[in-house]
Amino acid sequence: MGYQGPEREAAMTILELLGVDPEAGLLSTGTLVHIAMLGYVAGFILKNQIGLRSLVLFATCFYIAYYYYHPETPLWGAIFASLMILLANLIGLSRILYGRMKLAMPADQVAIYDAMAGLQPGEFRKLMSLGEVRTTERETRLTTEGETPDHLYFIADGAPVAEKGGRRFDVPPRHFIGEISFVLGTAATATVRLPAGGRYVMWDKDKLRRAFARSPELERGFEALLSRDMASKVSTSVQIERLHPEWRGRGLGPEPALAPVVATA
Repeated sequence: MGYQGPEREAAMTILELLGVDPEAGLLSTGTLVHIAMLGYVAGFILKNQIGLRSLVLFATCFYIAYYYYHPETPLWGAIFASLMILLANLIGLSRILYGRMKLAMPADQVAIYDAMAGLQPGEFRKLMSLGEVRTTERETRLTTEGETPDHLYFIADGAPVAEKGGRRFDVPPRHFIGEISFVLGTAATATVRLPAGGRYVMWDKDKLRRAFARSPELERGFEALLSRDMASKVSTSVQIERLHPEWRGRGLGPEPALAPVVATA
């Protein structure tokens, strides 16, 4: 038995609000706007940028269909505005996806990217565009003890040699040189040289700071990278000290717990 009187009217009103044709029992074009609205709401709840933009893209398509099919005459102004939103969203989504892919990364930089674990491909490309990759033809001095370097370095290949207080020791590759000076603005605490055939990336510190001021996301990613680099050096120092505790304070070379850290300061 069907609804009669006020109950029937209430049921009809609810169905119409949901976009259901009460007579035909089918979803009407009005349903399109409800689907679009749900897509926008769900998208804005998400924190993930790709999921958010994908849902908004999906919802915008339903808004365009609604503006075209629901009114007696298509709402061309609203359709045009929705198309502009859709296009802008597509561009933004493409940039996010491109920033997470290794596409267009030079082959000689892939190994450097792998060594800089934690950076997104897009952040790495920005960082590399600010620097310069060089190969040493002869032994090259990167930092001088007691002097403030103008550049920050990352050793891609080769084994740097550091000297501090007249003592020499090796520095492992795939690490930054001058990062403590860059962070604290102090002079280098060691002289670091890279033998011939070594490859390194060099950044002008002032140029790097200006880029970070324009791109906080790049700055945060780079700070995390430096933190991991320093933590790795400290970890190496502790391991050496545990293996050779007799070295400390006996004049048998640099104090192992400090050498890998001060070498790059």
